[in-house]
Amino acid sequence: MKYKVILPLLYCLWMTAGQLVSCPAVADVNAISMTVKHTDIAELFEMLSRQHHVNIVLSPGVEGSVSVNLYDVSIQDAIAAIATAAGFVVESKNNQYIIAKPAEAGKTIAGGLKQIKTFKIQYSDATKTGDIVKKYLSPYGRADVLVDRNVLVVEDLPEFVRQAELLLDQLDRAPAQILIEAQILDIKLDDERALGVDWSKTIGDATVKFKDLAATAASGGMFFTLLNKDIQVVLNALSKRGQVTVLSTPKLLALEHENAEVIIGARTGYKTILSVPNGGGQLEQIQFLESGVILRVTPYVDRFGGIMMKIHPEVSTATLDNDIPNLATTEVTTRVLVEDGEMVFIGGLISNDVSNTQNGIPFLEDIPFIGRLFSGSNETAKKAETVVLLKPQIIRPRNMSLITDQTKGVEKFNNESGEKAKKIEEFFKDRSDLWEVPVQPRK
Repeated sequence: MKYKVILPLLYCLWMTAGQLVSCPAVADVNAISMTVKHTDIAELFEMLSRQHHVNIVLSPGVEGSVSVNLYDVSIQDAIAAIATAAGFVVESKNNQYIIAKPAEAGKTIAGGLKQIKTFKIQYSDATKTGDIVKKYLSPYGRADVLVDRNVLVVEDLPEFVRQAELLLDQLDRAPAQILIEAQILDIKLDDERALGVDWSKTIGDATVKFKDLAATAASGGMFFTLLNKDIQVVLNALSKRGQVTVLSTPKLLALEHENAEVIIGARTGYKTILSVPNGGGQLEQIQFLESGVILRVTPYVDRFGGIMMKIHPEVSTATLDNDIPNLATTEVTTRVLVEDGEMVFIGGLISNDVSNTQNGIPFLEDIPFIGRLFSGSNETAKKAETVVLLKPQIIRPRNMSLITDQTKGVEKFNNESGEKAKKIEEFFKDRSDLWEVPVQPRK
């Protein structure tokens, strides 16, 4: 074993050629430089303890040999480097150092090596968040999750606890709220527009994000684009001709990464029979099939403030054939990226509704054989195109009025209605004597 302590060398200032020259910095008297190879760790710590008058205690199981090369380090750093090289940890308090196994870290001295801190998980899944944090702890750190209270308990070295705290600040952020204003319009198609409205002339040079979808509009399929003045002109013209019907104008307030949906249609019920095993018989259940105009939107906000939406529009018709449900549907699932406040136009959702109407002369149409002479049927076909307008907006402190103004309007209406009802009640109460009829005693 070779062990050497660098002694300080003292220098002074002197004058040379009329210039003031300074000597090198004075070395630390307690700095340690050493080179050891395959040395018993107990003997090495014993030598450091005697030379530097520090208390070093070895826990049971601390044994083996170690090889280190150290240069100008303090006694604290030397003890930590030797223990780490041998696979052990150091806990210190005052002038006492305890060398222990990693599994025993934190159990020897309270508040010594490891630190414990609890974190309240507010917006994320506590279990999934805990699994992620565990991957970034030290070998002798741990993280426990209290699922019922959404609390994460982290125990580790102080620097790793701080790292976990920074990680949680990124993982457990409040999700953005997105207000999605939707307009769902039904355009009645005539013979001139039997294949749907030709929107390709109104799209023009769409943005890059919708360039491929613009070609879809020319072929008569479902497409997405940004709302422009040309599309508004076409909608206004169709509206003046009475061909546009507003089906719904919902406003959806959705959290980021959460699904929001609007259903304008019907739920068709049908029976299902389940067989219970082991001779348990059969169970009859009623299930429902959703149909009509269905819009599902899942919004996301990127780091640049743009809004990406996963959009699933659907126009469907449900029928029952011998209690077997059938669903004719036109639907698509896609993702679009728009700026905050831009309006997305969805077209090409064409539906065909065929209805058969029976008419006839009462009683006569029920006469056998000749009843058909007094009755008839009329089959009508209704063709329509459903268009959807979506305008997503991120809710920020400066535009909270998008939500609060509507709530205030409802409260104002309720207050005014209550005051009017109270005035009417007081009016009739003050004049009740004008229409009270005296009761005559019976003779």
